[in-house]
Amino acid sequence: MRWFAAAVAAAVVVGCASVDTVRDARGQGVKRVFRQPYDAVYAAAVSAAARRKLEIVEQDRAAGRVVLSSGASWSSLGEHIAVFVSRTKDRVTSVEIVSKPVLSATFPPDWPALLFGDIEQELAALKTPR
Repeated sequence: MRWFAAAVAAAVVVGCASVDTVRDARGQGVKRVFRQPYDAVYAAAVSAAARRKLEIVEQDRAAGRVVLSSGASWSSLGEHIAVFVSRTKDRVTSVEIVSKPVLSATFPPDWPALLFGDIEQELAALKTPR
């Protein structure tokens, strides 16, 4: 019985995602391109994180990286999320979102879809005169 518990514990540890794991996961996420300047898109990404009540673990505007953490919920023990913002052209900006659960075998929210939706709303609000 002890060997079984040890095997389960080892499997859980191997399936863990750390902040470093998502920080180094550029190229493994979901990408979307926005026809907006870099600064506006970066600000919209930070606002989207705040709207979702995600903790900002690391923020580096020059590198185009925001690392986030979500707390536990009824379906997940939390996730680490990285948002990578890159200039592609003068007014075209690429965003990549990587999300990894803290522990495997959970059912986390679809953070890329949620955050992309919030980023789009933030950018649309900039275009709409008030």
